[in-house]
Amino acid sequence: MNLFIPLFSTALTVFAAAPADPELQAELNRLSELRKTIAAQKPTLAEETARIASDLSVKRREVEFIELDRSEFQQKLNTLTQRISELDNEFSYIDNLLFDYRKQFETQLPSAVAETRRTALLEADRNLTARLDLIEQAIRHFDETCSIFTFDGEALDAEGRAHEGRFLQAGPITWFISSDRKNGGLTVENRNLLPELVPGTDHLEELKKLLNGQTARPRFDPTEGSAIALDKTSDSWIGHIQKGGFWVYPILALALISTIAALGKWGQLACIRELSPDVIRNVLEALKAEDRLKAETALEKVKHPSKALLQRGIELSNRRPSDIEEGMYEKFLEAEPGLQRGLSFIAITSATAPLLGLLGTVTGMIYTFRLINVFGTGDAKSLASGISEALITTEMGLVVAIPALIMHALLSRRVQGIRTSMELTSLAFVNGLQKKERP
Repeated sequence: MNLFIPLFSTALTVFAAAPADPELQAELNRLSELRKTIAAQKPTLAEETARIASDLSVKRREVEFIELDRSEFQQKLNTLTQRISELDNEFSYIDNLLFDYRKQFETQLPSAVAETRRTALLEADRNLTARLDLIEQAIRHFDETCSIFTFDGEALDAEGRAHEGRFLQAGPITWFISSDRKNGGLTVENRNLLPELVPGTDHLEELKKLLNGQTARPRFDPTEGSAIALDKTSDSWIGHIQKGGFWVYPILALALISTIAALGKWGQLACIRELSPDVIRNVLEALKAEDRLKAETALEKVKHPSKALLQRGIELSNRRPSDIEEGMYEKFLEAEPGLQRGLSFIAITSATAPLLGLLGTVTGMIYTFRLINVFGTGDAKSLASGISEALITTEMGLVVAIPALIMHALLSRRVQGIRTSMELTSLAFVNGLQKKERP
């Protein structure tokens, strides 16, 4: 390639030295003029280029500043948007609080007072301003309730008749006195949320004094009528038993039988007196003196099943000890059924009554599920009969079984004590006879 460069230069030199074509010469002249023109305009263009470059640098710097301002503005906009969202959430929270307070305020008001504020309560459901006004009304209401607050209205008597008159409120307690001053007393809300007079609180003279601003002592119920309503729902024993259904009656029959058996057994055991050791000693001394009449006389005042054992022992006192033991054991076995008589009925009652109560519970629950299948679970009153039957039978079963179990334990312990006394008596008698024969 280095060889081509000198050859190219030599060719240009030869071409320049050769006679030129007129047209080529003209073009060369034009090229020379153009070069001169470019050389003349070059400083101006350079100056203009420098100026444009400087302006471009300034514009770029302005763009950077504008970008910084835009970023800062965007950040402020995001902050404001977030703040607006927080304020909107706070507004919604406060609005919900005010709406909830409106409901609570209405429930805390007596029905008669709520009717007088019905317009404000309905307006508070629609806008925030009315809810704020309701707060102010509530504050004024609480200030008023610190003293006797009176207002007009209607109240129902025990027969459901409406009477116009004036209400007197002191805190949560509200009294009413009719316009004719013939009806009045403490008021409570009935099922229809209407004010109703509580029976037994019509102390009109005291209410008149209270209405006139005088010192008075009107009657009131601290439970606001709940105690009276609960007292109305209480049943008698007969009504309570009738709600238990069919299986209550077998339980009551068992209770009657076990009660008769327990009383009879208690009377039988109460007639038995403890056997004194002196009686056995006197009998043995009489037999030692071979005086059977005196030995039998010593048993006349004995009121104990051991008396039959001792009489049998006196009859067999001249026989062998084994015969005496067998004879006294026969009397012991004869007395055993009389001592155990009646205890089996009590034991059966204590074991069977809970089972009958459980059976009544099962039948009551079956009846309840049948009602649920027909009426559903919306109305609890329709299910009360089946639930009452299920619970009352269990209650009656336990009420009968627990005393029967206690009586059976006490009577069985008493019978066991008598049996033990009979065994000790027979043992003491036989041992005493053996000591008499041993010398």
